[in-house]
Amino acid sequence: MNSEYKPKLDGGYSYYVLSLLLIVYIFNFLDRQIIAILAPEIQKDLGISLGDLGFLYGTAFAVFYAIMGVPLAKLADSWNRTKLISIGVGLWSLMTAASGLAKGFVGLAVCRIGVGVGESSASPAAYSLLADYFSDKIKTTVYSIYASGIYIGGGIGIFLGGWISDTWNSSYPISELAPFGFAGWQIAFISVGLPGLIVALLVITIKEPMRGHTEDVEIKKVDKPFKEAGKMLAGIIPIASMINLHKEDSDRKEIFFQLGFKAGIFLLILLMGLLTSDWLQWSAFGLGLYALLSWIQTVKIKDPVSYEIVFRSKTMNLIMIAFPLFSFMGYAVSAFLPTYFMETFEVSATIAGRNLGLQSAIFGFLGLLFGGVFSDYLRKFYANGRLIVGMISIVLSPLFLILALHAETLFFFYVHHIIWSFVSTFWVGLCVATATDLALPRMRGMASAYFILMASVVGLALGPYTVGKVADIFISYGNGTADALSLSMQTLSIVFLVSLTLLFFAVKYLPTEEKTKYERARELGEVC
Repeated sequence: MNSEYKPKLDGGYSYYVLSLLLIVYIFNFLDRQIIAILAPEIQKDLGISLGDLGFLYGTAFAVFYAIMGVPLAKLADSWNRTKLISIGVGLWSLMTAASGLAKGFVGLAVCRIGVGVGESSASPAAYSLLADYFSDKIKTTVYSIYASGIYIGGGIGIFLGGWISDTWNSSYPISELAPFGFAGWQIAFISVGLPGLIVALLVITIKEPMRGHTEDVEIKKVDKPFKEAGKMLAGIIPIASMINLHKEDSDRKEIFFQLGFKAGIFLLILLMGLLTSDWLQWSAFGLGLYALLSWIQTVKIKDPVSYEIVFRSKTMNLIMIAFPLFSFMGYAVSAFLPTYFMETFEVSATIAGRNLGLQSAIFGFLGLLFGGVFSDYLRKFYANGRLIVGMISIVLSPLFLILALHAETLFFFYVHHIIWSFVSTFWVGLCVATATDLALPRMRGMASAYFILMASVVGLALGPYTVGKVADIFISYGNGTADALSLSMQTLSIVFLVSLTLLFFAVKYLPTEEKTKYERARELGEVC
């Protein structure tokens, strides 16, 4: 790692780095989101339910994204960040292409797991890099520009996916007679996956900056980053984590605590498995939840200062539930709105992908940018300026989602979908900016990983599956697919109210906790 390179903040090269990382994030969500537009075709070919589709879109990806996010966030705080991102881009691109070779539900699930593992490398390292290339004055705006890759990539993904699939199926209406017997959805996966390998090579050109120089803080170099990351991974794997606790001669209280949450997670899996018969879903979710809790416990034992600053912060914990609850619905809408749209208005995947994709990409980007700029502006006058913008997003988003689901014409659906795409993205950049400002420079990767883990376990692993499962229940009562999805999304919009309530509490604690972070860290023994 080149620890001598000290970039000019907010300079031309900084924007080159931001542009390249934005491209990475676009490919990240392009590869992640493409399954949404291909869902009806996949469901038909593989004979699976809406709940199964929710599992493929969310849980299979999210759980391993969350698990691997823990050691890779540690690497992001201690190893070469550009190399880490490059390796991750190469892996998830290959696994996306491999999804096109899947012949069944299990094969596709394995590929989605691989995509999740690869993608878990990107954001903690990217947020950490951006913090060393840009000043605090424009941090939220920069994070918002980076996070716009979610919507640009997602929009491009459903546009390309629909167009490639429809074009292939038109050329080869009988898939058995197509080259290699591929269906349109398989070709779509292959076509969007392989170009990511070029992006992986471009990322290597980014110079690794000195950590913490934006705050004149010297970061101690970690001698064996992979060993430390390996320890972190071992600390969250069920059997290895218990062995680790004994090896470290941990306090008996910590051992009993881990036994307690293990038992709780096992009972949760048993109860939900019996209620839903979806043992794979709840076993995977339980594994992700276990990884999250074990990681927090590992940090508590090995890095008590980080534990106190990151995981004992009232503000941090409140926003780490509030915003992932928002993503619970955001991911679910991304997963199933294309299917609802195609069923309701009887349009092709090409038209749905083009129109919804462009609207999501353009207005999602504009919403993120507006949210970032508006947050930075309010932040000059109010310590809680960012959270105020988050509240605005949480109030407006469910209103326009429900209006879109009640639209009887294409015109009104488009109007409400555009507004939903705009207002539902205000919060993304400001959440990470708030989290990193509550942490010390050496903890930025950890703070962003905390958000990613919570968004994965609470949002992505539960949102699409739950909306799909509830829709399956409505279908069993005689509703059509579109009506069932609409009812499911409207019913579960109650989570927005919970999210808003939590942010009201966060506003109370943020000013004090942000202002006293260095003082509290020094009291705990941190040299800063």
